[in-house]
Amino acid sequence: MAHAASGSDAPIARLDPVPSIATAGAIALTVIGFCAFALALVRDADRAWQAYMMNWLYFTGMAQGAVILAAVVTITKGMWSRNMRRIAVSFASFLPIALLLLLPLLFVTQRVFPWVSEPVPGKGAYLNAPFFIARQVILLGSLFSLSVLFARWALRPDLGLMRDRVEGRLAELYASLTRNWKGQEEEEAIAHRRLARLSPILALAYAVAFGVVAWDFIMSLEPHWFSTLIGPYFFMGAFLSGLAAIGIVTHWVARRVGHEDLISADQYHDLGKLTFGFVVFWGYLFFSQYIVIWYGLLPGEQSFVIHRFTPPFSLISKLVFAMIFVVPFFGLLGAAPKREPRILTMFGALLLLGFWLERYLLLYPSWHIGAGSLPLGWQEIGIALFFLGLLMLSVLRFLHRYPVFQVWQPMSEIELKGIEVEVAEGAGTA
Repeated sequence: MAHAASGSDAPIARLDPVPSIATAGAIALTVIGFCAFALALVRDADRAWQAYMMNWLYFTGMAQGAVILAAVVTITKGMWSRNMRRIAVSFASFLPIALLLLLPLLFVTQRVFPWVSEPVPGKGAYLNAPFFIARQVILLGSLFSLSVLFARWALRPDLGLMRDRVEGRLAELYASLTRNWKGQEEEEAIAHRRLARLSPILALAYAVAFGVVAWDFIMSLEPHWFSTLIGPYFFMGAFLSGLAAIGIVTHWVARRVGHEDLISADQYHDLGKLTFGFVVFWGYLFFSQYIVIWYGLLPGEQSFVIHRFTPPFSLISKLVFAMIFVVPFFGLLGAAPKREPRILTMFGALLLLGFWLERYLLLYPSWHIGAGSLPLGWQEIGIALFFLGLLMLSVLRFLHRYPVFQVWQPMSEIELKGIEVEVAEGAGTA
């Protein structure tokens, strides 16, 4: 079968060796972050678990959002993204870790959820610890399993191409992942069919699971406040943070493996347009949620907003709106910034920082109502380093073990490319 990518064959390349500074940096971040978490537990256990939950939501959402991009472009047959898909899939390696990191939270629900010690009248059937634990384990376990299965089928055809070119433990791993191999063409056809079926299921599971996460981890902190938009607002924000992360990692990896030419300015432009579009959509969801609360003038609905738009959290609110909407909107409005990877990376970093503060803003005002000073310090930052280090280690390990670019190409995309070529040739001879 043909293996064309942007006019040339995609190379079978791995991040080999992994830059020692990247590995050492990731390990250092993990160790420093774990020590910060341990110290925070000794100083103020409630604050430590609050920071842990906030960072878990942020980094898990980013990783899952990145994987969802791979599913979305599979559904839409987005050929522009082909050399970025493997980068998106690499974030699936963090999801099993995220599931393990969720378990401690399930044993300390009394420290982060007020409804555990103070049951809410009329809502006890939903807001109770056993049911909360069960739905998180079932929904997130299912979602993460689907994501890992998606990654496996996306990888399998390429591993068949590479299994005779690797040695040692990597050869054993490839042999395990390509068991019952049926030949390259048939395997590609099977992988294409299974990914086509799995992608919409994964996208739907993402919306359902992360919608419930938004209700349980955010809305339940102020159980008398409710919003029908909090679910989409939360999981679309996670998707946008995933897009930002993909742009940053793609630029770095392409440079490290010496194949910057495989990611063209047009492809960065497409990723930039998608990022810009979801920046606008995030602003739309934000305003749609705010305007209804504003003109309704109902105290029960206004309390959530008031807690976030008044001191000491008002400054964070302004920063979040500026970093996620205002600056990226005007900065990415033209074509030139979207086509330049360094500029796109800069805006991606700004979006990631903005979403870290946004996740903070969704949670902390509910825990610290009436606080005299802003509860943002070394606890939140230190524990963020722990999660960042683990995410970096998992993605680096994935890119070291597996091809960083997708080599195989589904027949449907080859046919689409053929149609484009025929049209171009016809236009040229007319």
